[in-house]
Amino acid sequence: MQIRKLVHQEIDTVIEFLQAMLDAMASFGGHALQDPHSVSSWFRDSIQSQIESPNHLFLVAELNVSSSQLIGVLEASIIELHSVFLPKSSLHIHAIYVVPEHRCSGVARSLMKAAFQWGRDNGCTEADLNVLRNSPAKLFYEGLGFEAFQIEMRRKL
Repeated sequence: MQIRKLVHQEIDTVIEFLQAMLDAMASFGGHALQDPHSVSSWFRDSIQSQIESPNHLFLVAELNVSSSQLIGVLEASIIELHSVFLPKSSLHIHAIYVVPEHRCSGVARSLMKAAFQWGRDNGCTEADLNVLRNSPAKLFYEGLGFEAFQIEMRRKL
C-alpha cells in the first residue's frame, strides 16, 4: 500500500468514495444527500478548486502501485483561528473513507499518520475533526488520541 497525494485523473473515484462516506454517515444520523448528480458536481468543483492549494490536502491510499487501485481517501486543511484569538494553526480532517473490504487493515491509520505529518510540517500544533457520536469511527479516532473538545447540540423545532 502507498499513501500519496491525489492527482486530477482520480477525482471521479474520490467523489464516489465521498458520496459513499456521506451515505454511510446518514445511516448513523448524519444528513441525507440530495440529488447524487448535483452532489457529484459540487464535489468536483470543490476538489478541483482546492487540489493545488498549499493549505489543503487530499491523500489517497493505493493498494498496488502497478494496478493503481484506490482504496481510501483523506481530505484535510489548515485552519487558522480568528484574529481575536492568539495565533494557532490546526489540521482539520474534513473526510476520511476506506472501501469496506479494506477496513481494519491499517489504511485509515496510514492516511491519518501521513496527514498528521503534513500538518506538523505546515506548522499545525493540533488536529481536529467532527464525528457522529454513534458512529463506529468514533472509537477509531479515540484510539488515535482524539478527545471530545466541543459538543454541538441540536433540537427539533
